[in-house]
Amino acid sequence: MQSRIRVRAKFFFEGDKKFFIKGVTYGPFAPDADGEHFGNPEKLANDLGLMRLAGINLLRIYYVPPRWFLDACAEAGIRVLVTIPWAEHIEFLNNGKIRREVVRAVRDGVKKNAGHPAVFGYLVGNEIPTSMVRWLGARKVTEFVEELINIARDADPEALYSYASFPPTEYLLPQNVDFLTFNVYLHRQEDFDRYLARLQNLAEDRPLVMGEFGMDTIRHPEEEQAGMLTWHIESVVRGGLAGTVLYAWTDEWFRGGMEIMDWNFGLVRRDRTPKKSYAAISKLFAGDEPMTRKIGLASYPKVSVIVCSYNGAKTLDQCLSSLKEVDYPNYEVILVDDGSKDNTPEIAAKHSWVVNIRQENKGLSVARNVGGYAATGEIIAYTDSDCMADPDWLYFLVHTLTSGDYAGVGGPNISPPAEDWIQACVSAAPGGPSHVLLTDVVAEHIPGCNMAFHKWAFEKIGGFDPEYRKAGDDVDFCWRLQTEGQVIAFSPAAIVWHYRRFTLQAFRKQQEGYGEAESLLRFKHLVFFGPTGTAKWRGQIYGAPRFTWLINKPVIYHGVFGEGLFQCIYPTPQSEIAAYVSCIEWVVLTAAIFVVSIPFPFLRIVPYLMFGATLLVALSYMIHAKLEPRFDTIRARLLVIFLALAQPLVRGWTRYYVWLKFKRTPQAVIATPEENFRPARGSSITNLEYWSEEGHGREVLLPAVIETLERENWSYSMDTGWKDWDVQVFGNFWWGIKLLTVTEYHGGPKCLTRARLKTHMVPTTLLVNVVLLSILAYRQLTHMESWDFVPQILYFIFALVLFRQARRLKRRVAELVGAAGQRCKLTRVKK
Repeated sequence: MQSRIRVRAKFFFEGDKKFFIKGVTYGPFAPDADGEHFGNPEKLANDLGLMRLAGINLLRIYYVPPRWFLDACAEAGIRVLVTIPWAEHIEFLNNGKIRREVVRAVRDGVKKNAGHPAVFGYLVGNEIPTSMVRWLGARKVTEFVEELINIARDADPEALYSYASFPPTEYLLPQNVDFLTFNVYLHRQEDFDRYLARLQNLAEDRPLVMGEFGMDTIRHPEEEQAGMLTWHIESVVRGGLAGTVLYAWTDEWFRGGMEIMDWNFGLVRRDRTPKKSYAAISKLFAGDEPMTRKIGLASYPKVSVIVCSYNGAKTLDQCLSSLKEVDYPNYEVILVDDGSKDNTPEIAAKHSWVVNIRQENKGLSVARNVGGYAATGEIIAYTDSDCMADPDWLYFLVHTLTSGDYAGVGGPNISPPAEDWIQACVSAAPGGPSHVLLTDVVAEHIPGCNMAFHKWAFEKIGGFDPEYRKAGDDVDFCWRLQTEGQVIAFSPAAIVWHYRRFTLQAFRKQQEGYGEAESLLRFKHLVFFGPTGTAKWRGQIYGAPRFTWLINKPVIYHGVFGEGLFQCIYPTPQSEIAAYVSCIEWVVLTAAIFVVSIPFPFLRIVPYLMFGATLLVALSYMIHAKLEPRFDTIRARLLVIFLALAQPLVRGWTRYYVWLKFKRTPQAVIATPEENFRPARGSSITNLEYWSEEGHGREVLLPAVIETLERENWSYSMDTGWKDWDVQVFGNFWWGIKLLTVTEYHGGPKCLTRARLKTHMVPTTLLVNVVLLSILAYRQLTHMESWDFVPQILYFIFALVLFRQARRLKRRVAELVGAAGQRCKLTRVKK
């Protein structure tokens, strides 16, 4: 007896073995006396025999089948994907009677054969016309399809469910499908491959199946059909799809009350004699060998898989065991134990085939570098000790990396099934590791638990920055690669299973680590960060709910009058407003305004509205978060909204703490004057001018300034091409200095270089002042009968001290610039 197929991330499984759909459409045929569109048992038996020889394992049919049909398929070992027909072409939503008929058709169609082992799953609809979707509204149609899936699932919980869409309604993406199905007819392989990459990203962590693909042999020769189906199957396998359904098995086809005679899409003719395409697909489908072996890569360069672990014994054995099962002929595994204090060494000893390196605890980046320099492969792949690799992980990574001019490649990391409701909530919470895509195939960021690079790329930028001990190393590495003009690709099928944090405390520690990393990254890559200290990604962040209709409503291109052949859905960029109203600065400001409004009830609406905006963002996340059905309870949803509220606050607090602790120049450095330099009395510390008779301008001054900053151990950041300053100096707890230069040329080599220093507050200065002013305002408003000026005087003294520190810092930086100019033999122009 056949066991039911199950979904695990982007693939189907029969037991523990991957199940790749090698399907064909079957019928419909002219109705018999009972009105069934499936021919007769004798013809079916003959067809099933030919199909088994060709390696076909699934039939897609377009009517609910009789029992005898499913029994025959089960006996032949072929599964059935049932398309439930209903009136998609009429206004089915606004007419109550028609809507009820559609619901009844789906419910009864599933109930008729519920539990039959031959049933692979059901398609609850097929190619709703785009003009009808546009008329009814994409959101309403999507929600109706989701309703049909829920009704069908109640009738047969063990079957799989989907909806067959096509390019004109690409945007119909019901969120409760088990797999994504698209009917696509593109006859150019380059176009087909590009569209597959797009569909794979729309599918996210669910399997993608081609619901129909074929070529007519009346208008095209049989040789062309055979060639096209061959490259189609190759593209489907290398693109990481879970299978394909070829249209069609036979030229025999009955539709609209008549035999269709002017279309011949079949692999066999009406008399069942095979076409050339039958032999072509048989070479690829027949046999039990995995499709990734049949459709091999052009080459198999050696890959060094590096696992860095610190106290990761809880999941390390599963990680290494999964890597041993990777189906790739040329790879090694290197374990770098970063000074673990648990039983990691004992677990590593059990895997003698692994290259084991043990070192003192030096942080994640150092461990990655140790593994990278020990690697003997042309490609270096990284995963973590709390990850399990899919058997075809390296196949898809290497295929994508070698398919273009790419320096690196990454893939998705997916949570395994949760063990309890808290794990399920943590897995669904925001802030987990994810990828960021610029296009369907080019990434801005790939997570460190699933990434690979050519070794030359690793060596070109000097490996990972040791400053990142816990997190942020992957972001820094990707940004540095891209700054060097390199491109990073994304492979949606190269998946690893990544255990999320098991407890709320572990989740908090993870977010604190990410907040620390963001603070360090901001210091080094200031151009990629917004004013609140959160990263400003140019691409689309995956992993969080993307196509929601409450916040960030997606944009749909319909074409003129809704007749576009490819009607694409585009998620709007991540809402900056949503980010602002969730950040710690907004929450502090809300609290400050609330305190001020206490004596004035009519003002309290302001902080209430501000907190309402914060709550609305968390509520939207809670509604659209993907929780495992068995743990999807009211209690779980409430925990998700709490995590959505708390996550940006934890990160924000840690960012400020790390920034204030590490990202300022030591006071001893600021207090130490420049050696062998005496500033001119009365000279400006804001606008500095330097004259040169030898043509030495800002191109000489700036390197000298940077060299001085480095030598004296100042904290600073340089312009990376996106800022309106040259150097930003991080001074004390309260202030920073921005330096901007320009050079004027005055004939021959003579030139004048101008340097301008501008003082600016660090975010904490503004935050502290807002809090203090709020307290002063509250005190004044609640004690209007008394005139106690002591608090105001104290604040005035505090402000004077602040501005005195700002001026001292600016004077010190002006001396540094002057000393650098002096070493460059530039003459200071007195004003």
